[in-house]
Amino acid sequence: MHISIGGFPEQVTEAEIREALERFGAKVKSVTLEPGSGDRTLALVDVETDEPGAKALAERINGYIWKGKRLRSRVFLFQGD
Repeated sequence: MHISIGGFPEQVTEAEIREALERFGAKVKSVTLEPGSGDRTLALVDVETDEPGAKALAERINGYIWKGKRLRSRVFLFQGD
C-alpha cells in the first residue's frame, strides 16, 4: 500500500523517514522523495500492509509534529494493489 506524507523539511533523507515510520510500526518497502512547495518535501512511501492497516497508519501520522513540522498523510490506492 502507498501512503503520501507531506510536510517534511526539504533536507530530509529516506533513512530518516524509514526510521520515523518504523517507530509507528510500519514495514517500509520503499520511499520516494518529491520536492514540495516552499521548503517542504513530499514522501511517497510503499508500506507492507493491507488497506485498513495503511489507513490506520496514515491517520496516526496525519498531524504529527516531526522536527518542528506538522505532517499530512493519506493513503493512495493504485490500480493493481
